[in-house]
Amino acid sequence: MSSRPPTYDELLRYTRRSVVEQLSSLVHAVLGKADDWMFDLAQKEGEGADPFARSPRLEAMNTLRSTRATIERQFARQYEALFDELIEPKQGSADGLRLSLVEEQELEQQLASDLIVEALQRAHGHSLDALAKALAKIMGVESLAPRQNPLSPLNFGHALHRAVQGIELPNMLQVVLYKYYERELLARFNEVLDPLMQRFMAAGLVPRQGIGPGASMRPGGGAARPGSAPPPTNSGAATPSSEHDAGGYAQGHGHGHGYGHGHGHAAPTSQEDANVFSLLREMLRALRPQPSGGPASGAVGHGLPERRALQTTEMLSVLSLMQTEVPPSVLETMERHEASLSVLLKRDLLESARRIGLSPEQVRISPDEEDAVDLVGMLFDVLFDEHDFEQRARNLVSRLVVPYVKVALLDRQMFMYRTHPARRLLNAVTEACEGNGGQSAHEREMLGKAEQVVDTLVGDFNEDVAIFETLESELRGFLEQHQKRVELAEKRAAEAQRGQERLEHARVQAGGEVSNRVDGRKVPAALREFLARSWSHHLSLVALREGSESVAWSAALSLADKLLDLLPGGKAAGISIPTAMQGLLADLVVVLGSSGVQGDAADGVVKAIADGIEAQRRGDAVAAQQAAAVLRVAPEPPPLPAQPRLKIVGGTDAVPDFDPDDLAQLRDLKVGDWISLAGEDEKLAPAKLAWISPISNRLMFVNRRGVRMLVASVEELGALKKVGKLQLRDAQGGAFEDALQRMVGRLKQDIA
Repeated sequence: MSSRPPTYDELLRYTRRSVVEQLSSLVHAVLGKADDWMFDLAQKEGEGADPFARSPRLEAMNTLRSTRATIERQFARQYEALFDELIEPKQGSADGLRLSLVEEQELEQQLASDLIVEALQRAHGHSLDALAKALAKIMGVESLAPRQNPLSPLNFGHALHRAVQGIELPNMLQVVLYKYYERELLARFNEVLDPLMQRFMAAGLVPRQGIGPGASMRPGGGAARPGSAPPPTNSGAATPSSEHDAGGYAQGHGHGHGYGHGHGHAAPTSQEDANVFSLLREMLRALRPQPSGGPASGAVGHGLPERRALQTTEMLSVLSLMQTEVPPSVLETMERHEASLSVLLKRDLLESARRIGLSPEQVRISPDEEDAVDLVGMLFDVLFDEHDFEQRARNLVSRLVVPYVKVALLDRQMFMYRTHPARRLLNAVTEACEGNGGQSAHEREMLGKAEQVVDTLVGDFNEDVAIFETLESELRGFLEQHQKRVELAEKRAAEAQRGQERLEHARVQAGGEVSNRVDGRKVPAALREFLARSWSHHLSLVALREGSESVAWSAALSLADKLLDLLPGGKAAGISIPTAMQGLLADLVVVLGSSGVQGDAADGVVKAIADGIEAQRRGDAVAAQQAAAVLRVAPEPPPLPAQPRLKIVGGTDAVPDFDPDDLAQLRDLKVGDWISLAGEDEKLAPAKLAWISPISNRLMFVNRRGVRMLVASVEELGALKKVGKLQLRDAQGGAFEDALQRMVGRLKQDIA
């Protein structure tokens, strides 16, 4: 029997205790190693030296020993303080950087700490991002700034710097401490991460797959370091993911060392990402025809000289000339759904070689660079085919094709790293454009901002990928402001749906109480009509307003039971009807009043119930039926708002037909996950899971504006998926990541 998942409070306490204990142990080891190193240096320096001379190394060692306990104590306290501040933020605490003049020694410490932050981001960025999202959920916020988050690379990397503040340390000793801290932190970081990952997964806050190398949970312990060479094969040959795959298409561009502040160039989000890229290349080459004189092949015909491969610099020059206009291949692909952008794009590229003085008949595209063009072509094929872009948005996205071919030539890591700035920018542009028909001022403003970003990219991008990070940051900031309005709309939609669910549940409860009392029992028509209409309506309202544990609920149930007890064989069958009805009159008036039945109409209903019970006691069926006739002219109870029925595959009365294997994936959906839903025009549109009913377990999906699109059970979603009206998306990625998965599926179909 599995144990229950930890509560958020338990998880936060465990995280605090585990992190502080692990890091304190780590710092203890760092100081010990630094002490040993300084002692060895002091011994070597002392051999043959004046025993009375003052040794800088010996003094540094003595300084370390005298301050060691203080450093350990300050380290633990400052990390405890990070958790204290997370739980109870202090008024006026600044989250931004404070600019001030610092001494050279202080600046060196900051730089050393920044290097540690970058190393952590590269090695464990994805796992730390996952923990950051989970920790934000625990705290009930959308996200945590790096300085607020005790589990951020920033706080891990700067922890030693904070611990030694106010302590005078020789420069030599500082260098040793920071170097040992970096080594120990990277070497032992899995010991910090793995227990947290296990706990967060048990609580359902971190997915069980897709964890990056920093928390790989491999039996052997430590994760592979980013950028490290793959292990040699038995034959001694390089593995497929060797130097060219890891470094990019073109050498010497210097794009492998990180992308700006805060993000770094993280390791692949999981081995799966690297495998997807490798699989795509293998399938592309398997489908590619052997050289036989085609446009991208090496030969031009029998007996003719072989075409030479275009150099990367030549390819980039051609693409720069093509960048300002949308190539004919892209326009043709948008017009003809069956056209292959990859094939047409290579044709355009070779034709455009004329613009730099090269004949298309004398040059070809090398296999590696053909991979780049094919991958980008397929990427945009999927985007155009499977995303809901209006014409203005399609035109906008089409202008990105050539810049992204250039990035693919410059830096293959775009296909391997989710933190790559070009990848993030495409996700942001898609988010701004998908499903955006410019219906509101906010949507038009968002499209305008996306156009401004694309204009800048097309006009300014040469070979510096850093421009993607700048533009992504600019567009993402705008999207975050828009998201606040969307979240408000989502909240309103969830509240409206919650109200409808409660109403539906209240009606089911009331209907159940009626059925329990009248089904299979001989009840006069007047009393049966009263219970099914006015009493049921009153009971629904009581359930909504006060709940089924309230005094009013009990009073209403008691009224029905007392009326039924007056029937033959009931507990009160011997009591006179007028006497009994007089005692129940006040409660009957309350019930009828909640249905709008008052005055003479209420008196008529009460008399009809009494006459019906009296007639049944006498066994006079005709009189009982005549008594019920009065109720047909009594006012109808005001209708409660109707719950809109879900129009699903096969109609609402049909049993959903689904694949049981799909249900497991659908049940794993979390609030905030995206899927694709087919509308009436059969076009797939993005839909976000915004709310899961605690009453019916149905899932509510909204569009990018926060407007409700669908409310359905998991089984009904499975039925939609089976007929192709629903597609799952990469839960942890955006449009780029989802497109890569679709590309794999398409290539597998082509090979089959």
